[in-house]
Amino acid sequence: MIMSEEIKALLTASGGEKMKRTLFSISLVLILLILVSTAASAGQYEKIGSGSEPAVDAGRIVWVDNGTIHVYDLTTKEETEILSSSASHPAISGNKLVWCDKSTGVPRLTVYDISNGARSYITADVDNGSIPAISGDRVVWSADSTVYMRDISTSTQIKIAAGDNPDIYDNRISYESYSGDDTPQIYIYDINTRTAIDVSQYGDNMFSHIYGDNVIWSDFYNRLGNIRMYDTATGKQIEVTTGDGMTGYDTGGPADISGNKILYLKHNELADLNSGYLYIYDMDTEKSEQLTNSYTAQTPVISGNVIVWSDSGSIYMLDY
Repeated sequence: MIMSEEIKALLTASGGEKMKRTLFSISLVLILLILVSTAASAGQYEKIGSGSEPAVDAGRIVWVDNGTIHVYDLTTKEETEILSSSASHPAISGNKLVWCDKSTGVPRLTVYDISNGARSYITADVDNGSIPAISGDRVVWSADSTVYMRDISTSTQIKIAAGDNPDIYDNRISYESYSGDDTPQIYIYDINTRTAIDVSQYGDNMFSHIYGDNVIWSDFYNRLGNIRMYDTATGKQIEVTTGDGMTGYDTGGPADISGNKILYLKHNELADLNSGYLYIYDMDTEKSEQLTNSYTAQTPVISGNVIVWSDSGSIYMLDY
């Protein structure tokens, strides 16, 4: 604490010791307030429902509980249910929802418009392992190790490439596809140019997510998987998390990206790659921060400042 000459003079004058104690007390209070504020910004989260597999976008959080879709409005703090009986893996973009639907015994994707309650179904090229992602009016998924895309505004559907686990943002699709040595690589497909590039080029890569110019994924070539990112604007790849030969990379599979933030799980064992401590990485500072003290966090997702995850059958939210 730097003091001005006037304050120094007061401290040496009559009553200086009393003033010194007062200034010390004020400084201590300020430090405590800063510490409390810092802890609150990263550690205060709330349970908003029961279930699993959350997704978040445009002021809404969606998840599934016992086959039923739940939607939570961040503005009104109200939760509503959408009639469904065998739903899983919901995704949301604006007013559009899509999820896996096995209520008829035959796998299909249900597309739901929140604004008017209209439903439509994608039935062609869908199998039991199809997990959808959505951006605007475009839905992507994989079936039989092939990536498909459907434009729900025009009801047109096309095959993108051989691959699995696609994600989509605007006019780009990321997915994993096996190379000649039987290790999955991460590709980005440009919908406008209809071309794909390998952005990982080595490793054993899975679980890609894309936002803007950046795609992230988990590389399992060295033990437990570390998070990597490729910037399509610069053509550069970076390691978000690292480890060493003894402890390995210990960040698991599930991760998500929004803006300049990357959300991921940090775990300690191969037995469960899908659970761990929740961390957030800031691209600007190149630093990670731990968000939860529970080792059982799962399926983290992020949109803007809103972070959502599941933990032991509950859905939690943090406004970061």
